[in-house]
Amino acid sequence: MNLNSSNYLLTFESDTKNELIEVHCDQKGLEKLKCIIDSLLLTDAPDHVHLMTKSWGGNELSDEQQSPENTIANHVKIFKWK
Repeated sequence: MNLNSSNYLLTFESDTKNELIEVHCDQKGLEKLKCIIDSLLLTDAPDHVHLMTKSWGGNELSDEQQSPENTIANHVKIFKWK
């Protein structure tokens, strides 16, 4: 398990058929995702946040896939709409 620079696990991964998105996280990763969503809830819609791996210039996502059959998402965008 490879954690990000903040020492939590949070990855978004797609299966080989691109039919399924898996979210892999530990306790701290879930808390980080909750914090990101909570902060987005406090903004006016429309708005969005970017989550990226270190290799893509961010530090929100872990940069090692957890399931060998999957493809890791290096950039996840979460939108808030009205």
